[in-house]
Amino acid sequence: MEDALQYTQLAVNIIIILLFIMLVILASLLIKSVKNITAKFEELTMSAKDLKPKVEATIEKINSLSDNVDVLVTKVNNNVDVVATIVDRAKFTADSIFDFEKKIQSRIEPPVMDTLNTIAAVSVGIKTFIDKLKSTKKKKTFPEDKSFEIEINENIDEVNQELDEINSKLTDL
Repeated sequence: MEDALQYTQLAVNIIIILLFIMLVILASLLIKSVKNITAKFEELTMSAKDLKPKVEATIEKINSLSDNVDVLVTKVNNNVDVVATIVDRAKFTADSIFDFEKKIQSRIEPPVMDTLNTIAAVSVGIKTFIDKLKSTKKKKTFPEDKSFEIEINENIDEVNQELDEINSKLTDL
């Protein structure tokens, strides 16, 4: 039994030695991995150091842009308020002008239309009178003074033309 115990002791020692060798190999691989991780971390740190000034400059530009946008928005809001005030004033002025125009029209239009109708009626009456006078003059001829009759007819024709023009202007109104 002692032999078996020695063989067992020997096998256990060999296994322990193999485990220590594997532990040393594992430790060396772990050290190598930690060195690689440290190197990568240093590269990342260097990249971050290089990137830091660029990020700071970008942040400053963004802050400046933000300030400019704030100023611009404030100015636009102020201008919108001014434009709203101007539009309100223009609307009020237009309403006032419209009311004034209606007031003037309601006060002036009836007398003017009455006057125009009266002028048109007088014009038609005068024309009718002249036409009647002309027809009676044709019946009464003055053989001794034909130039007088021609002169009266010309004057009557001129008055008729003027009355026709007045009537056409009055109907245009």
